[in-house]
Amino acid sequence: MGLKASVVIPTYNSQDLLAFCLRALFNQTAPPTSYELIVVDDGSTDETPAVVAGLQKEAPCALRYIRLEHAGRARARNAGALAARAPVIIFLDSDMIVRREFVASHLAAHTRPGLVVNGSVLNTPVPADPNEKAPQYNDFSRAFFATGNVSVEREKLIAAGLFDESFVEYGWEDLELGHRLRQLGLKRVKNLSAWSYHVQAPVTAEKIPAILQKERERGHMAVLFYRKHPSFSVKMVTLISPVFFAWVKLLTPFRWPERPGAAKLLAFCEQKGYKFAFNLILSIMRSYAYVQGLKEALTKKEP
Repeated sequence: MGLKASVVIPTYNSQDLLAFCLRALFNQTAPPTSYELIVVDDGSTDETPAVVAGLQKEAPCALRYIRLEHAGRARARNAGALAARAPVIIFLDSDMIVRREFVASHLAAHTRPGLVVNGSVLNTPVPADPNEKAPQYNDFSRAFFATGNVSVEREKLIAAGLFDESFVEYGWEDLELGHRLRQLGLKRVKNLSAWSYHVQAPVTAEKIPAILQKERERGHMAVLFYRKHPSFSVKMVTLISPVFFAWVKLLTPFRWPERPGAAKLLAFCEQKGYKFAFNLILSIMRSYAYVQGLKEALTKKEP
């Protein structure tokens, strides 16, 4: 059987979860000769190279490794797509653990040319075996092209121009490519049988600075997305709206998310087990950081 699918897995400093991800992809119902795995290392500083080298010895299918200087997810995915040898590319994040039918389900869903097949993503706090446990958490993303678990024909991806590598910070590069794929006439299909566990460790107070920094970066990239596609739909999905700005301002008088007391309040809620209060406060703080990112990018002139 010839090569039918290339699974492209970008990764950055995720050696432990990457091992879970790859071992699940070794154990597929699809024949090993029908798919290849391409790990694109975006300049990891952990033991990712050694982990992949060790796993290459036990891989039943082709497992290829590409190492890049750290330049962001868009460039990493492009490198994998260009190296792919199969007609269908499956993008999968390195913190995903898939079922045995995963590759076969993606391939079966491509019943005609011009499809974007989005798999289902089930959130879990710890690595779990998706072949044994029933789904408990679900990610209800309606994105046209959600790269955590998605497949598309390689030639369509090339025709769309691949990922825009000017998205160097976190967020929106997959939706921006999805926008271009939709303009080419591709249709989105949701494939519930091609599901994967997305390992998301519980949020703790010590992780808040990194989370808020990601939101700020998401704000920067949202403005880049809108400037490339200045449509009403993009403006709405990115929340570049005076109404949203006013709502967040109303929720954050005196810019309280910037004050030291905000972090202390979150730590207190975590310590006391006040989950609802913790999540509510964090949600407001994330929205505030996102708006700050939007404002920072909007005040800069277009290059």
